[in-house]
Amino acid sequence: MALAGNFLVSGAVSLARRLGVSALVAGIFIVGFGTSAPEMFVSVNAAFEGQTGIALGNIVGSNIANVFLVLGLPALIAPLTAGGAGEKRALGAMLLATAVWIGMTSLMPLSPLVGVCFLMLLVAYSGFAFIRARRAVATGEDPAVSEEEDPHLPVWLAVPFVPLGICGLFLGSKLVISGGIGVAHAFNVPEEYIGLTLLAVGTSLPEIGAGIVAAIRREGEVVIGNVIGSNIFNLLGAGGVVALFGPMPIAPSFSQYDHWALGASALIVALLIVTRARIGYLAGVLLLLVYAVYIYGLISGFNLLGLFQPATP
Repeated sequence: MALAGNFLVSGAVSLARRLGVSALVAGIFIVGFGTSAPEMFVSVNAAFEGQTGIALGNIVGSNIANVFLVLGLPALIAPLTAGGAGEKRALGAMLLATAVWIGMTSLMPLSPLVGVCFLMLLVAYSGFAFIRARRAVATGEDPAVSEEEDPHLPVWLAVPFVPLGICGLFLGSKLVISGGIGVAHAFNVPEEYIGLTLLAVGTSLPEIGAGIVAAIRREGEVVIGNVIGSNIFNLLGAGGVVALFGPMPIAPSFSQYDHWALGASALIVALLIVTRARIGYLAGVLLLLVYAVYIYGLISGFNLLGLFQPATP
């Protein structure tokens, strides 16, 4: 996992320099989208086999894990500074994707029409963000990757490093996922719980591996871009493709608890970026503790929606 993460980060940063974009853009589009491949494969396969709970739980659970684990674990290794150039623009897209997902799934089941809308939003955002990033670098608004940050890989080597890193991370996570599903089925755990916990963490392992390597290399913007890009791709990309197999009803547990945690995790990222927070050891521990509380609430069947409903006499 660590070797694959090093391949991916090195290739992404080198390609970013040659494409004239920043490390943040590399983190969003190359690392973030690339490390979301396991979520895509697992969710689509589950949807194809009619396991709706696993498909949707994996998408939602991975986004929650991305914030608390992919930011928390690298912060234990090296401090990260949020709020860099371009992060607020990317943050806006992540908040919009989260709001659209929660809003639409609370009103209607996932259908092919919803899936097409999600995918069109993803394509539009990707094109706009890449063009905007090139212009920002050209005008000096957003610094490109510097000579010191560039691993100095030639193009012929940087290009294969990215798919090699993605494949390595995917294969590593697949082993963990296979074991996790077997254990969960052995204990007769509901499929939503499998998707939200074991599969969510398992498919987030590529993001975690890439994040740890980026933290060791002091590529903090790659870590944050990884989280933002992966979350956008999970909701609009994986969610859009899964919706094409619809209509898919949404289990009540999502609106009762998990979508609240999803929204809260997005707001935490927003708070860190807007305040330009320094995510150090203490913040990393706090993020991990919050994730542990979320898992405890999930296992306990906590219903946040019930807090706002009047008690019946």
